[in-house]
Amino acid sequence: MNAFRYKKIVLFQNPWSGTPNLEPRRKIRARLEGLGDSLLEVVVDRELNLARCATEIVKGNVDLVVVAGGDGTVREVAGALVSTDVTLAIVPFGTFNNLALSLKLPRDPEAACDLIQEGVTRLIDVGMANQHHAFFEGAGVGVDADLFPIAEEVKSGRFHRIGRAIRLALSHRQAPVEMRFDRPVIIAHQSSLRGMIPLKRRRRRFLGHKNRVRLRCSFVVIGNGPYYGGNFNVCPGAVLDDGLFSISVYRDFSKLELLSHFWSISGGRRLYSPKMEVFTAHRVEIWSRRSLSVHVDGQLIGTTPVQFDVLPRALKVIAP
Repeated sequence: MNAFRYKKIVLFQNPWSGTPNLEPRRKIRARLEGLGDSLLEVVVDRELNLARCATEIVKGNVDLVVVAGGDGTVREVAGALVSTDVTLAIVPFGTFNNLALSLKLPRDPEAACDLIQEGVTRLIDVGMANQHHAFFEGAGVGVDADLFPIAEEVKSGRFHRIGRAIRLALSHRQAPVEMRFDRPVIIAHQSSLRGMIPLKRRRRRFLGHKNRVRLRCSFVVIGNGPYYGGNFNVCPGAVLDDGLFSISVYRDFSKLELLSHFWSISGGRRLYSPKMEVFTAHRVEIWSRRSLSVHVDGQLIGTTPVQFDVLPRALKVIAP
């Protein structure tokens, strides 16, 4: 196998992600030492401001940053690499590894290092919320944003919070939202799976401006890739490098249907729901009468109104 040679490699190791076995991490470090002129290893701990550390390190003529960790570690480090020439490589060690799943990266550390050695890169899109918050998997508006903090507590072992999550899912109410696209709605609209009603019969919901639509829904997902959370396939068909968001509007689900749907799409499985509207756009603004929670990659950032923009091909990653 031909080996790509790097000048300076930075390895972020998060021992809190995945297996406590240190041997795979030692092997990763040894492999990377053989691929670069110099290697800096940063061990992630709970006291480290990871985003700030990554930003400072990137200023030092680094050409490859490797993250051996989960989605949270990848997100913090990748945010420092957006719109730079620095390449990101991911060695998945987390519970779900959504970006790695979207990129079809191997979970085996040796196989991931083989890809790094080959040096094959790909430019992918990055989402921005309110021109400030970068995201790589997806963003959400509505009840799913309220559920994410509870899910993180459950992942941390606070299983008593499962009851609260179920109560919240069962008690939520649909809310009217207005979506404003950077293109006419008739072009942005990709499909309606609500009984396949022809688009022209739904145009009564379009507002006076051709780029606006108003809908009642449980939540809206703005997908950069298809997966977020527990490998939920919330935006089936989303592509990481097409310069577009895939926007799924979850409408008119009964409480039981909503719970059943998320069970069916967990673990990366794909099941189209008959109660989704799907749009694509470079930009979308979402407004609502009552404030709705907003998250990016599972991190709460505030409430509506909110604007989402695509940064096309703004992150260079190692990918097959």
